[in-house]
Amino acid sequence: MTDDKLRIFTLNLNNQRPDPRGDLLVRDEVIDLGPDLISLQEVDWNGEDGHQAEAILAELGYESIHQFDVQRPDRPYGTLIASRWPVSRSDLVKLPSTERGKAFPRALQAAEIEAPEPIGTLLFINPKPHYEPHMELEREMQAVAVADYIERNADPNGFPPIVAGDLDATPEASSIRFLTGLQSLHGRSTHFVDTWKAAGNEGPGYTWACENALVAEVAERIVREKEHRRRLDYILVGAPLLYRGYARVETCRVVLDQPRDGVWASGHFGVFAEIALDPE
Repeated sequence: MTDDKLRIFTLNLNNQRPDPRGDLLVRDEVIDLGPDLISLQEVDWNGEDGHQAEAILAELGYESIHQFDVQRPDRPYGTLIASRWPVSRSDLVKLPSTERGKAFPRALQAAEIEAPEPIGTLLFINPKPHYEPHMELEREMQAVAVADYIERNADPNGFPPIVAGDLDATPEASSIRFLTGLQSLHGRSTHFVDTWKAAGNEGPGYTWACENALVAEVAERIVREKEHRRRLDYILVGAPLLYRGYARVETCRVVLDQPRDGVWASGHFGVFAEIALDPE
């Protein structure tokens, strides 16, 4: 943390992408951005050989926790949280679903992080809901579960909790509208600040787009569209009326949205936000 700003970075690494040089692009971006908190999704898990992000974050001063450090591995990849500061508690909670979603269960990864003042204890959330376009019902259930978890575990007198990750839904989807305070779901409501909008961005903020060669094949398979672009990745901050700690979005931008020497960092673009900690 420098200049009284909290810096956050999120990226879906797209497990088993074809060119391992993408990891070098991610590492270079982390070095350049200098985030304090990182949430990654689809991070390859290699058993005793560790996980994909170990090489990306090696010797950069982060404490990292992979999803399968917390639970028995049930697939070849999972989520990961990394922090410049000590992690005092790590958690993994199964997200609810319907019968059609039970074959591939989804989870919420969380960490309580002991940051320096004026932040103090910070709850950092990295959820990974269902991705399938037809499963917005399940994403609604999962968004409500995320809000419920945060309400149970975040201190209303402390720093606002932060949700960062691939939420697999566009801003118009009911699950995202619920999280950003635009509609109720299942008899309840909440409010998180969407850093992309709060930073004053007027563009669509796409993080999954057909210009990326790694997206084109998947878009053809799941939606049959050659010109397909969506914003799926978010950094959300607990609303000021719900948490006393001061946090004001200063900047938010899409990163890793161009190839280098023909190599894409991932099928997703990353999101990076800076949060001011002082009202002055």
